Amino acid sequence: MRGILEKKIVKVFIIASVICFISFQLISKISQIDPDIKSYFTCENDYIEYICENVKFSSVEFRIVEVHQGDNFWKIARDYETSIDSLIGANIYWEDLLARIGQKVIVPSERGVLDFAADFSEIDALAEQYGVNRDDMEIQKLPFLYSLYYKFSKNRKPVAVFIKDVKPKTENMTAALAGRFELREMFRSPLGGRLSSFFGNRKHPVYSRRKFHNGLDIAAKHGTLVGAARAGKVVSTGWNGGYGKTVVIEHNKGYKTLYGHLSQINVRPGQVVEAGRIVGRVGSTGLSTGPHLHFTLWHNGKLINPMDVLW
Repeated sequence: MRGILEKKIVKVFIIASVICFISFQLISKISQIDPDIKSYFTCENDYIEYICENVKFSSVEFRIVEVHQGDNFWKIARDYETSIDSLIGANIYWEDLLARIGQKVIVPSERGVLDFAADFSEIDALAEQYGVNRDDMEIQKLPFLYSLYYKFSKNRKPVAVFIKDVKPKTENMTAALAGRFELREMFRSPLGGRLSSFFGNRKHPVYSRRKFHNGLDIAAKHGTLVGAARAGKVVSTGWNGGYGKTVVIEHNKGYKTLYGHLSQINVRPGQVVEAGRIVGRVGSTGLSTGPHLHFTLWHNGKLINPMDVLW
């Protein structure tokens, strides 16, 4: 009797050992999954379809909006009361910010970022990465006891997590969009206002003929405060031809900005200013048809579109 019992114990031990070994191999294989979220999906359509059919939260919803004639991502963000950052944070396949007719856009009902954890143990790491408390994160609805058996699923997807009121991380973007996003993070808008004229060829409001516009016009009330778009050193102030009262600031890494048509200048040449420091007030000096700020941006002496940094 004792011998039979011992044989049963040995048999159970062997079976348990085999199960543990197989489990270890499965978990080890899972842990080697490519951390790039896009590696879980075959293409953008596959990703969007998965979000529609599988990712559900208690308080956050996702709409799939199709781009129509005249749409852009900023308009879509405004129409659905969210932000361009939140759209970027949900649409991880975007290469640029050019909306194409027929394109499908994932639009979250709240501001924040849709991110993913390959493993439940990574959720706390996500909270630390975004600098938020666990209470500021919402985990997607999952089947009962999913946390116990998900590691043994052959075709498992990452766990979706929505982090509220944060900006997206460049590691979740395509390389092309990440480069633009990093550039944008270097600057801030010199003032809030309506974008009235963009960089490029346009019909000049004074000369009434096509002429290249080397900056961005931001319409605002006369006297509105204008802040430095980035920390730097003021290199010139005063009257500057068609720009009227103007401030020019040099920044590190070869950048330079110009603030034109001011009604008042509040800095002097040689002064070092921080980002947001008031440099003047909106006016309509020089060749101007109404109060606005003309904002020009250079990099290593070459003009670049201000929308590359102010979007």
